[in-house]
Amino acid sequence: MSSTALQSTQAVFTPRRLILELLDADPSVMGQSRQLLAAGEVFGFSTNQMRVALSRLVGDDLLSNPERGCYALSGAGAAMRKEIQRWRHLEDQLCDWSGDWYVLFTESIATESSTRFRAQTRALRLRGLQRWRPGMWVRPGNLKGGLKRLVADVAALGMDSVAGSCVIGQADSHCEQELRGLWDIASLRSKYAASIVELQDALARLDEPEQIPVLVETLELGGDVIRSLLNDPLLPDCMLGCDSRQQLMNLMKKYDAAGRERWHDFMKHLN
Repeated sequence: MSSTALQSTQAVFTPRRLILELLDADPSVMGQSRQLLAAGEVFGFSTNQMRVALSRLVGDDLLSNPERGCYALSGAGAAMRKEIQRWRHLEDQLCDWSGDWYVLFTESIATESSTRFRAQTRALRLRGLQRWRPGMWVRPGNLKGGLKRLVADVAALGMDSVAGSCVIGQADSHCEQELRGLWDIASLRSKYAASIVELQDALARLDEPEQIPVLVETLELGGDVIRSLLNDPLLPDCMLGCDSRQQLMNLMKKYDAAGRERWHDFMKHLN
């Protein structure tokens, strides 16, 4: 469960986040405003807070309101949900790595602190690219669909200034070392290990009788882990030197399924 996994500003539990998560978990049940308002009350949010959040989500094109009292993910919300669901199939997007590197050349964006620069950088990093030189972004060539698919993906994510692309097929030893050093492998391994321990502990807590804290944790911890997976550079195993990413993904799938069961039980008892 994590419709807000890509929204770093939604780190805290809010009416907005609750609504998105409920509609992601079970749109057929939670599409009625009375159900959403009842859920909000259980979590300590007033009717007014929930109605304001619903109105703003519609205004932001994250929800549609086809008829009075009915809501659904749509527009940007539906597109965001599709991108988020990538985490379930990350390994399916990989192929064997022959040692080549994909390079994207970007047009110069004068102000690196600008909203456009941040959005474009985010699009590139969501596909594991790192800046090697000004205007040059690279990643290992281990993605299915090759360079053409990569360019199309970053464009779909909002990267509108790709000025060209190429493949580095035979990097010398100095270049190879420099390219591999763009990623902090030790930090990645450490994050995998820490997340695995957190999820193992959280799985054990799902059986605790206190329902609301457990449900909130599935959103907060689940969202953090999914956000981490979505931003994972998907490096080849030979660069990582471990299979911790696969372990983390398998554990997250187990936690997500168990968390959804708890949410469905909760929603069935809403008035």
